[in-house]
Amino acid sequence: MSGLTEYEKREFQSGFKLLDKDKDDALTFDDLKQQMTALKFGFTDQQIIDLVFVATGSQDGQIKYDQFQARFVHKDQGELEQEINKAFEIIAEDNEKISKHHLRDFFLSIGQATTDEELDEIMGMAGTNGKLSKDEFVKMLHI
Repeated sequence: MSGLTEYEKREFQSGFKLLDKDKDDALTFDDLKQQMTALKFGFTDQQIIDLVFVATGSQDGQIKYDQFQARFVHKDQGELEQEINKAFEIIAEDNEKISKHHLRDFFLSIGQATTDEELDEIMGMAGTNGKLSKDEFVKMLHI
């Protein structure tokens, strides 16, 4: 897809792979349900089915990488800010800052074990002193 930097393309691929729990190169209802539940989005089964349909425009029930990228790459600034705020709230667990402990819990909730070194690297990306404010979180995301 044109208009994306190589970094952005890698980030989309990483996000897709993270969601694709069964590693079949397609996001299915089961993949998305597992992640939506872990992220505490509270989506109904029908909402997840609708999400797959919106992303694909078909009833095959599978989102391929190119469909995923095409659907989610075009965000207006307001929509992006809402998503960032929601992500921050989920990870920070309603606190004002994200701690290393919050990050570890978040990664575990989506099935990703992380080492202390990896968590330190993430925290260091934003130049933080051990806790991420919302501004530092945004900076870390390069937005």
